[in-house]
Formats: sequence, C-alpha cells, structure tokens
Amino acid sequence: MNASHSNRARIGRALKVILPLAVLGAGVVVALMVLESRPTAPRAEPTERQARLVTVTPAEAASPTITLDANGTVEAADSTTLRPRVSGQVVALEDRLAPGTRFEQGDVLARIDDTDYRLALNSAQTDLANARAALRVEQGQQAVAERELALVGTEVSDDERDLALRGPQLEQARAEVEAARTAVEQAQLDLDRTAVRAPFDGIVSERSASVGDVVATSDSLATLAATDVYWVDVSVPVDQLRWIHDAGPQRSGSPARVRYPEAWGPDVSIAAEVLRIQPALETAGRMARVLLRVPDPLGANAPDSGPQLLIGAYVTAGIEADIPADSVAIDSGFLHENDQVWVMTADAELDIRTVDVVYRDAIEAIVASGLDPGDAVVTSDLTAPIQGMPVRVQDDAPHDPTENPAAAVREDEDETAAGDDVRDRDGLDLRLSTRLPIDRPDPDAGDAPRS
Repeated sequence: MNASHSNRARIGRALKVILPLAVLGAGVVVALMVLESRPTAPRAEPTERQARLVTVTPAEAASPTITLDANGTVEAADSTTLRPRVSGQVVALEDRLAPGTRFEQGDVLARIDDTDYRLALNSAQTDLANARAALRVEQGQQAVAERELALVGTEVSDDERDLALRGPQLEQARAEVEAARTAVEQAQLDLDRTAVRAPFDGIVSERSASVGDVVATSDSLATLAATDVYWVDVSVPVDQLRWIHDAGPQRSGSPARVRYPEAWGPDVSIAAEVLRIQPALETAGRMARVLLRVPDPLGANAPDSGPQLLIGAYVTAGIEADIPADSVAIDSGFLHENDQVWVMTADAELDIRTVDVVYRDAIEAIVASGLDPGDAVVTSDLTAPIQGMPVRVQDDAPHDPTENPAAAVREDEDETAAGDDVRDRDGLDLRLSTRLPIDRPDPDAGDAPRS
C-alpha cells in the first residue's frame, strides 16, 4: 500500500515537470513552422520617376532704366514773408496781393502813407543846399587867406600853411555836404519804400494785413512763394538710392515725372529732376528722402495753359533709375521665398536658383544676376519642388493615360460605349453581354439540362 502510494507521487511530480516542457517545445515547433511557411511578396522593380507637367515662360532682358514710384508733398523752393521796409499806415493793397494771385518781380503790392517821408526828403534837400552854400563860402575864405599869406612872404611849415589857408574848415564844410547828400538819399529811399514791391516772380499764399493798419517793419503783410521752381519732397526705400543720382555742377539729376491725378487726371505729368538726396531718414518709416526740382510748375513758359502744381499737394512721382547692364525682368509672381526662381534646364530638370533682386513691385521684378535672358522660368505652382526633379511642358509630354486618370476613365468609357452599341438583329439591347459573363453549356457534359 505504501509502495503504490509513493509510485503515484513520483509520477505526479514527473508530470508537473514534463508537461510544461512539452507545451513549450510544441509552441516553438509551431512558431518555426509559421515562420518558414509565411508568404513572400516578389520584389518590385524600380520604376522611373514621372516628370512633372509645368508651364514655362522665357526671361526677358530688362530695359536700361526702370521707374521708381514715390510719393511726396509739393513745397515752394523760395518762400518769404512780405514786410514793409518803413513803418506807417497802409493806404492801399493792390489786387495782386489777393491770395492765389500771381505777380512779377518789382510789382507794387501795397502802399504805405508817404506824407512824413516826403517831408523828410524836403528837409534833407534843404540841409544839403545849406551845406553846399557853406562849402562855397568856406572856399571863398580860403582864397582870401591864400592871397594874404602870399603878401606876408614868410616861410612857414606845411602845417602852419594848412592852418593859415583854413584847411580844417574846408574839410568840415565838405563833410557836411556829404552828410547832407547821404540824408537826401536815405529820405528818398524811405519814400520809395512806401511802395512795397514784390521781391521775385511768385504767387500770394496768404494776406495778413488790411488797408488802414499801422504797421512796423517787423509786421507781416503777406506770405509769398516763388513760382519759377517748386520742390517735391518724396520718400523712397533706402535700397533704391544706389540707382539714382542728384544734380551736380557738371551734371543733371536723375529725370523724373510728377503726376497729380486728382487734379490733372491719370495720364498727365510734368518734368522734374532729382535735386538732392537728403542726409536724414524719415523718423517713422525709416525711408530715404529725395528732393525733386520741378521747373516752371505753373506752366508760365508753356505755349498754352498746362497743368499747375499746388503748394502742399500730395503727388506721385516716377524717378528714372539706371539699373545694372544685362539685368533680366520677370513677373514678380514668379519670385518665390528667399529670392528663388524655378528654372527648367535644357535637360528637363528643375533648377531652384537664388537670384539677386535689385527691384521689385507688385507687377515686375528686376534680377541683376542668377538669371539670363531666355531662361525658361517655371510659372506653375509646384507643391513640393525638389532640386533636379524631372519636369516637362505640355508639348513635350507623351500620351500616358496613367498620368491623367480622368483621361483614362474617359477612354475606358469610350470603349465601353462602343461595345454597348451592339444590338441583335431583332433590335434587342445586348449591352449586358459586354459586361456580365454568360453561362455556356459544357461540351463534355452532354445534353445536361440547363438550370
């Protein structure tokens, strides 16, 4: 009894060890069989990359000059405040002193009461006459003194002789005559200045006095602006200054055209030139300031009435700038980030080039280097451009329906439509026969009945 019980215990312990090992071994065998029997896919042959369909346009040589657009304000080159040279009451203001009225140099614009100045002139003239009479008397006394000295016959020194001949008295009389003459000239000048005259050809900007006002030499009568030349203070980007130049002793500044579309319309402009490139940038926009000179801004020398600039007007200007030779012009839309241009090479590959852009606006970009005239600039919008990727244009593309699924579908539909037109002689539609398989009897099956 005890022997059988011990045998069963040994068998139980052996099974606890053998069974897990057997299960583990069976699992390993099954895993190896699965790995050895897994399906293998045939290695695909490498396919040739398909060329991307693009559109191109040739780059064109740029003109020697470009027009830089700028905006600015008109101001008078010469402007002054008209003040009287003598004080007094304003007795007349000429019609030419009305604001907006043009005048010429020397025109009388206002008059000051000249009564006191006429009296002063008469008094000065009287003093001059008295001084001249005193001089003649002194000259007579000198002649008498000279005869008396000759009668004495005594040798005297030069100083004694000058005193004896009344030399100091004669000099004093002559000085008084000269002072009286100067007083007359000053009185005459003050009288002439009662007529206030225009200092230059110009236009009246503002009048600040009225008839009856008593004015001093520090008071203002009007504000005048010269009309022979106006200035236009425009702003341009700093990187465009290298293409323009100002006027010098032996050269003219870069030519320009000034437009005032609000007053003249969009197609009218007048000539100007760059006078100075100002030394300070704008405080707000950090733009460079360029001063344009506009001769004859009111068309005074024009054969007919031409466009006229208004002081303070906000105008636009086009400055002709010289650009580097052999520059290329392209549409600004073909210029991508970081100044890159996509070019189709002679080998039908995409060349992503970084170019030197010297000018760009909303329409055109000027490239100084990195692009040559005639280069095929890619105009298509490529989603993921890669340097060296194959590209093609429409005329060079072979017919490949797989590259155009819509075309492939259309061709398949055309073939199906051709099959669908088949009809039997009784007029029955047999289009389904081209699409569905038809059950045909098996020749080896004999005369088996059809289901």
